[in-house]
Amino acid sequence: MNNKPRKSLLQWHQEHGRHDLPWRETHDPYAVLVSEFMLQQTTVATVAPRFADWMERFPALSDLSAATEEEVLAAWQGLGYYSRARRLHATAQAIMERHHSVIPSEEEPLLDLPGVGAYTAAAIRAFAYDLHAVVLDTNIIRVLSRWANLSIPIDTGKGKKALRLIAESFYPHHQCRAIASALMDLGATLCTSGKPDCIACPLLRSCQAQQPELLPRKSPRAVTLKLQEFRACFFHQGLLYLELSQGPRWRGLWILPELGESKARGYRGRPLAEIIYPITRYRVTMKIFQGREIPPKNLRGFTPEELAFIPIPSPHRKAIGAIAKKGFTSHTSAIL
Repeated sequence: MNNKPRKSLLQWHQEHGRHDLPWRETHDPYAVLVSEFMLQQTTVATVAPRFADWMERFPALSDLSAATEEEVLAAWQGLGYYSRARRLHATAQAIMERHHSVIPSEEEPLLDLPGVGAYTAAAIRAFAYDLHAVVLDTNIIRVLSRWANLSIPIDTGKGKKALRLIAESFYPHHQCRAIASALMDLGATLCTSGKPDCIACPLLRSCQAQQPELLPRKSPRAVTLKLQEFRACFFHQGLLYLELSQGPRWRGLWILPELGESKARGYRGRPLAEIIYPITRYRVTMKIFQGREIPPKNLRGFTPEELAFIPIPSPHRKAIGAIAKKGFTSHTSAIL
């Protein structure tokens, strides 16, 4: 491939790149590993402050490996998809055991780690070690799909193969760290979803897209299904009672206990709170009612101060906050 597009991209990135992102202040493999797990399905704005807190709480791979699962889940709060925290924890332990605390730089041992797939392995090789690797995140996929005018849906086998060939032609055999960072930032700032700012794009002269706002293409989305769930809020003698989830969705997290639809029918009046949240292809409406009886023995009571430090999934924490705002519980700010 002609090197001019890469050169233009790197020149643009020197002036306009997102150099202030905290995980770019170092090439430490552990920091790269943490940031890549956090950034899966989560925005940069959400990750940035939590990344700093995490690195303060677990400054080294050994600190994370030695932590309990409860400590890890508590530190992960606000990032969602808690299975990522468990996989990161397991990966840290595997690296300590198999590789004497050194994060591998080669693809095969990286892929052998729990929770490390092709993308994460490529990102570690590129960002931590500056080795040849084809990094393909959402932003990069969008940029390259438009640059090559790829009309095949990228979520099909044929589309994935075509995209890979395009990416391999664009990535050089060196400077993969710089190219991947520049492509990511271009997709995040100019070549955004919807209508991109093509006039300011450093790849404008070589871009083949005729209608970039229509790319990349994907297969038709599956229909979103609506679900309802009913839960109880037990607040007794200054304590809020929660249940330790056994999974599969929120295993190891503290949640409002489930009522079950038949039991919920017996509750009269409006719910204390109603929270709507997405999960995979579902749109879930969670309705929370005031518990009538003494809290069941399988629940554990927490003070408002303790609630701020235990791992609670975001929908449940939002529900507790909504109830607190209505004055149902005391010490509202601590619960939030």
